[in-house]
Amino acid sequence: METEKLAEDITKTGEGEKNSHVIKALTISLFAVALSFSGLGSSEEFKTISADSIIESNYQTINEFRNLKKLLLQASIDQLEVNLGSRSFLTADEKNNLVIIISNLKKEIQLSESNADKQDGKKEIRLKLLEVQQEKMLAKAKNKSFEYGEALLQIAIIFISTSIVSSISGLMLGGTLIGVFGIIAVANGFFLFITI
Repeated sequence: METEKLAEDITKTGEGEKNSHVIKALTISLFAVALSFSGLGSSEEFKTISADSIIESNYQTINEFRNLKKLLLQASIDQLEVNLGSRSFLTADEKNNLVIIISNLKKEIQLSESNADKQDGKKEIRLKLLEVQQEKMLAKAKNKSFEYGEALLQIAIIFISTSIVSSISGLMLGGTLIGVFGIIAVANGFFLFITI
């Protein structure tokens, strides 16, 4: 009878340990799934940051080109106006042609400053550049949140795994708490409730 009772006690204790380990294993699995989502979100935000950096660089180059073009056009206009005023030997048609050329160059300068039709003037490029920079800043904030989430989830998984081997309940509690903060950080990476 004592043997049966002892076997029954061992079975109960074993089931209790299994249930405890099952909870720990499920918690680790949950955190691992959240870690996977964090990695997915982080890689998407990194792609956005990389693409936006290229676009930002292109817009800055276009803006610099527009500034240089404006300087060259203005220098050409100044030279033509000097020629127009100082050359009395020009015929009326030649003076008229110079006035038309100067007028066309001034229009080109205006279009390089702002061109609503083509959306490629300096003003429109600056607006596009600001939009890309804001998108890049948002992606960086989300990526930072994903990185914190990944770190917290990895720490949580280590703590809970260690609690299985060591049977220290504080590790399970601490790991769970850290993991919850990790899941919140991952959710923040997707929805950006707060900027970290």
